[in-house]
Amino acid sequence: MFAHKPATLPLLLSVALASPLALTVPAAQAQAPTIAGTPAAVSFNGLLDVQTMAAINADPELRTMLGISGDGADFSRQLTDVSLAQREVNRRFLADNLAAIKDWHGAPLDPQQQLSDGLARWFYQAQIDLMAVPWAAAWLPVGGSTYAVDQLFSLPVNLPQFMDNQHAVTDEASARSYIARLQAMAPKLDQVRANVDMQAAQGVVPPEVALQGAAEQFRTLLAPAPKDSLWVQSLQRKLEKVAAIAPARRAELLAQASMAVQTSVNPGYQRLLADVQALQARHLGNKGVWALPQGKAYYDAALRWYTSTDLDADAIHQIGLDEVARVEKAMDARLTQLGLREGSVAARVQQLRDDPRYRYADSDAGRRELLGDIEQRLRDLDPILPRWFGHLPPQKLVVQPVPTHMQKTSPGGYYYPPAMDGSRPGTFFINLGDIDSNTRWSIPTLTYHEGAPGHHFQISIGQTLTDLPLLRRSLNPSAFSEGWALYAEQLMAETGIYKDDPAGDLGRLQAEMFRSVRLVVDTGLHRKRWTPEQAATYLQDKTGMTPGDVRVEINRYLVQPGQASSYKMGQLRLLALREKARTQLGDRFDIRAFHDLILGNGAMPMTVVAQAVDAWIAAGGGDPKRAP
Repeated sequence: MFAHKPATLPLLLSVALASPLALTVPAAQAQAPTIAGTPAAVSFNGLLDVQTMAAINADPELRTMLGISGDGADFSRQLTDVSLAQREVNRRFLADNLAAIKDWHGAPLDPQQQLSDGLARWFYQAQIDLMAVPWAAAWLPVGGSTYAVDQLFSLPVNLPQFMDNQHAVTDEASARSYIARLQAMAPKLDQVRANVDMQAAQGVVPPEVALQGAAEQFRTLLAPAPKDSLWVQSLQRKLEKVAAIAPARRAELLAQASMAVQTSVNPGYQRLLADVQALQARHLGNKGVWALPQGKAYYDAALRWYTSTDLDADAIHQIGLDEVARVEKAMDARLTQLGLREGSVAARVQQLRDDPRYRYADSDAGRRELLGDIEQRLRDLDPILPRWFGHLPPQKLVVQPVPTHMQKTSPGGYYYPPAMDGSRPGTFFINLGDIDSNTRWSIPTLTYHEGAPGHHFQISIGQTLTDLPLLRRSLNPSAFSEGWALYAEQLMAETGIYKDDPAGDLGRLQAEMFRSVRLVVDTGLHRKRWTPEQAATYLQDKTGMTPGDVRVEINRYLVQPGQASSYKMGQLRLLALREKARTQLGDRFDIRAFHDLILGNGAMPMTVVAQAVDAWIAAGGGDPKRAP
């Protein structure tokens, strides 16, 4: 299983997912103005910081995810406003901020500020373009959740994980804040319903598979008695770790939480479920965004947002076809080395998957073994990575299973970043629901992608860049974040880690094939009017993935148009820039310095990354120290 599920966060985040914001908040900026307006700034970096803090402080859930506390502002009892009125505020915020950047008349921008300027212009314009369709939802980034309800990335689906994994309970005050958020759940879910109704009135209804998946999750949440609900059980686990709260007081807090579930959470989800069931009754099928009003314009904007290029869908489709053909030859060679010579590449991959030597037992012991193998793979990197990176992330990385209630609809793995206050490490979540989807030859690549040196390196190092503007430490453009993680997969092969493990290298190649096929399938579904069945057949025929994994993937692409194209497009651009630097610098090229340059400037759109690399080459290479 190779899929990365970007975290679905409200404001400023790119999924991944997503991957989430990461920044430190100076105390002087803790009381930044609301999103509706920003004051004049004395410097260009100050302008960007004020804009970013205004956005963060307008998004209580985001503040919690970032671990922001102790700054004089407390929004921990609130949930983020996603009302239709807020949609207009968000649109004005984007336009006003872009205008302010373009109208900057202060001191000339230094090289680092020029990178910041490029990032900010790209971000605001890309979001403006996505919100240009009249049915755009009332949250940012828009592309993170196209439909008001879906089975993977929509707000009501992700609220349980937010409350369970993100809202820390360390004392009675934070426990009361948790309960206050449960009490605020019904108004929040009613805001989501308003977005559902707004989109449906304009002919924008989620695919049937999205409605079905969301409805199943809502029913699961509603099934237990309030005291046995996920919400209350989560609070109970957290309270058990707070020794300062007496048992009697814990019981009172749990009773209050149960009442909040009964009077707010469950009624809110019940009303939303009724809306979803009404949409299901319309039986509108499963189509790409080409079928939506202004669907072409939206998909063009989504591709710009996710790939940070101006290439159109046809060009990306052809790049995908070319990469599929190239990787297929490499897979054939590796399978032949493994003694598998007969049949198609996909058929031979299936033979390898069915080989008992590479399978984990479908048992608790088998799942523990799988987790142990991932942790061992990460430990094995300790002597290797310093030879390829000058700077390593100081934050800890842990491995945890995907929560049981999310296993059915979640992809194979995803990464959550550490909290800036140190209260939460970086976490690689692995889906253990379908054990047959994980093999001993596929797990290494997934580990390097989600963990080290993939998402964990990129996002955690980004958190340390405290002298950069907040926006530079905030955004994770998908082409950069996912492109880096895919680049990391190939980099591990270049370190020689698969020298005595041809099956593991086959797993890497299958993962690369998977991302190459995504270019074809994403553009096929949303521009070339492919049916989900047509896309699924192509995906399975080229990768040899299991039918269950294929189904989850196609259902994901349907609800997040453009995102699946970000991985390969980003990786190809990073590889091209590395080759350009190697060719032009010759003996002066240092791979450690190149990686420090790429990660040490923060995540940026690929056009701005190219600007930084060109400046580094012109300066003769060497230690970048984040100066382009």
